[in-house]
Amino acid sequence: MPLRYIFVDLDSYFASCEQHLQPRLRGRPVGVVPGMNEGTCCIAASYEAKAFGVKTGTGVREARFLCPQITLVEAQPRRYVELHHQIKDAVERHLHVIEVKSIDEMYGELPSHHRNEADARRIVEDIRADIAAEIGPSLSSSYGIGPNILLSKVASGMNKPSGTTFIHDHSWPGCFSALKLRDWYGIGKNMERRLAAHGIRTIEQLYAASCRELRHIWGGIDGERLFAELRGAEVERPPTRRRNLSHSHVLPPRKRTRSGAFAVLNRLTQKAATRLRHEAFFAASVEIGVRYDFQSKWTAETHFFETQETAVFLKMIRKLWETMPEGLGDPTQVWVVLGGLLPVEQDCPPLFDEWRDERRLRLDRAMDALNRRYGTRCLYYAAAHEGRDEAPMRISFTHVPDLEVERD
Repeated sequence: MPLRYIFVDLDSYFASCEQHLQPRLRGRPVGVVPGMNEGTCCIAASYEAKAFGVKTGTGVREARFLCPQITLVEAQPRRYVELHHQIKDAVERHLHVIEVKSIDEMYGELPSHHRNEADARRIVEDIRADIAAEIGPSLSSSYGIGPNILLSKVASGMNKPSGTTFIHDHSWPGCFSALKLRDWYGIGKNMERRLAAHGIRTIEQLYAASCRELRHIWGGIDGERLFAELRGAEVERPPTRRRNLSHSHVLPPRKRTRSGAFAVLNRLTQKAATRLRHEAFFAASVEIGVRYDFQSKWTAETHFFETQETAVFLKMIRKLWETMPEGLGDPTQVWVVLGGLLPVEQDCPPLFDEWRDERRLRLDRAMDALNRRYGTRCLYYAAAHEGRDEAPMRISFTHVPDLEVERD
């Protein structure tokens, strides 16, 4: 099968961004944290820090123990998004980007007359040179080139940093022999256990499994798709449906009270409602959650007629909050999930006007417009005032924030 896709994986992206933005950090171990407090963890680590065992999720205290010379810096999500768009533009000049998978991953398809190793390597080197010259040499990237998206993605992580890995039809599965099952995209802890129960513990054993076995293990057609993709076939997957939208925040020590936690939760809910309208969805449920002492948690959920109104969501979270028992401990994290998402084009208006208030919705849209222009703290419902300076922009694994909506 010909080489068809180039998958771009930006190396240790947040840490590389900081080394780009702060030249004093180049060549030094760096840990990126969401906030400068001892109770948090690294959300990214430079390769110099990874050499000491620091990785994503390593607590601040442990990171300092493993690497005493580490420099911890507070994340700058807005700058990371701005650099992401610059890098995407640099890639686009040499390879059309079909899809951005996350802030540090994207892929494109090689033109039919360039589906060979020499041309693919030239395109990769041109992209690298463009990023280094136009943006900065600290922003390194790794590339996987293969016959389908899955194999190209896996290949992009095999020789980091700054690696280029080709997957030819004569080279697999042997080329993946150094990988563990958990290194394979889509195989988590639960699936690893399920595979082990069927005697599959290596990539070679996964490749040798029959289509029927994989269908049984995966419980459906996804097993058949994996069987085909493992052999280089391109498989068309149905579009995924967005089911929920969420925001969470680890509380700073000064907000670890019942009132402080609720104010931050209110702020998160207003941000989620703004995103909901911007992304053209209605929501039919809301779930709130609180984690105590970073261990135990409490959650509650309610359903209602689908809406976009911030006031409805705020009313629902207050009702849920009032059901939370006393004496659970100090709240350390809060989150809100708007669920039952329905695209606006599929919305069926209610029969009775009291289920929706067009005046409130017009007010929300006017507030959205002002906040896009002047920043998200320009106008907000008063219950969030105590938490207005909390819950800054965050970057999830699958969502690149829209800087117009997340304008702090």
